[in-house]
Amino acid sequence: MTQKSSQTKKRSPFGLYIVLILAIGLVASSGYYLVGLFRFTNPKNLAAKSLRKNYRINWSERFNVLLVGCDTRENDFMGTRSDTMILLNVDTKNKILRTMSIPRDTWLEIPGHDTFDKINSTINEDYFSDGGIGLTLRTVEQLIDMDTKLYIKVDFNAFKKIVDAIGGIDYEVEKDMVYVDPTDGTNINLKAGWQLLDGDKALQYVRFRNDAQGDFARDSNGEIHGRVSRQTKFMLAVAKKLTKIRNIFTINQLIQIGVKYSETNMDTSELLKFALLFRDIDMSQNLKLLAFPGYTDNINGISVVLPYEEELTKIIETELKPNTSPDTDTEVTDKTEETEQTQESEETSEGENEP
Repeated sequence: MTQKSSQTKKRSPFGLYIVLILAIGLVASSGYYLVGLFRFTNPKNLAAKSLRKNYRINWSERFNVLLVGCDTRENDFMGTRSDTMILLNVDTKNKILRTMSIPRDTWLEIPGHDTFDKINSTINEDYFSDGGIGLTLRTVEQLIDMDTKLYIKVDFNAFKKIVDAIGGIDYEVEKDMVYVDPTDGTNINLKAGWQLLDGDKALQYVRFRNDAQGDFARDSNGEIHGRVSRQTKFMLAVAKKLTKIRNIFTINQLIQIGVKYSETNMDTSELLKFALLFRDIDMSQNLKLLAFPGYTDNINGISVVLPYEEELTKIIETELKPNTSPDTDTEVTDKTEETEQTQESEETSEGENEP
């Protein structure tokens, strides 16, 4: 591998950011492009502002960011719904990013309401009296028992524009996908096989869930299928294309789309620091996709996803929370000191044997 190709593989922060959040319609880039994207995107939800008020990122520890994609089609009587939700766990010490998609139909107890409901309903201000991103964040915190104060939220209207801006995606659609719902304007009609997906077709692909697998399905081997799985595959394909984009006009176009359709409670300095920390990340080594441990069920005629509590707890403890075991740290320190002492002894011995 040449030096140039090696650098191209590793220095891909633009594509990395797409891997994390293109499935929810947001595009950003590193450095000053990232700053420009969020400069005018302030949190509109008072509850989200309140959650962030006394919270500061500790850059020496891990922290979580909730990535949310919303479906807010005009004249839709159902109001705002979170269509995609991804938990991003940022490990600054080891420079590892872990992501876990939380199915929109996950059935949970809603904080402060003494009731159970789907997690995607929490963002709807017309459904809960305190609905919005603030309630969504509190629900996720309750689910994983970890601080989740930061968020990036975008509208799916940006999705089509983003894919069109980069010239579409050559992609193999696994099967025919057909679904029409005149009540909300959904019209999905895709044929199986390799094809160029423009913005409209790409949106049809990531929205389709009207088959036996639905939004979320898990086989006997623990592998995830359905729309959640397809969305992950699609954003990886887009990331591969975006790592090659160097056209300043296209990048600026993507920035403008992000500014118009995105919202976050992370400030400019935090986003810039994040970009600088992970600018050299190797996606094949430092990006880890975690499968949500859950199963589908039916409650009062409603199709839901219920988490496997023990498996989820294991993922949280082993993957999301930092390993602060003193025995582990001591062992590593002792081994390091032992190695250094051995090396010093060998160097001294070699010096004494020199003529």
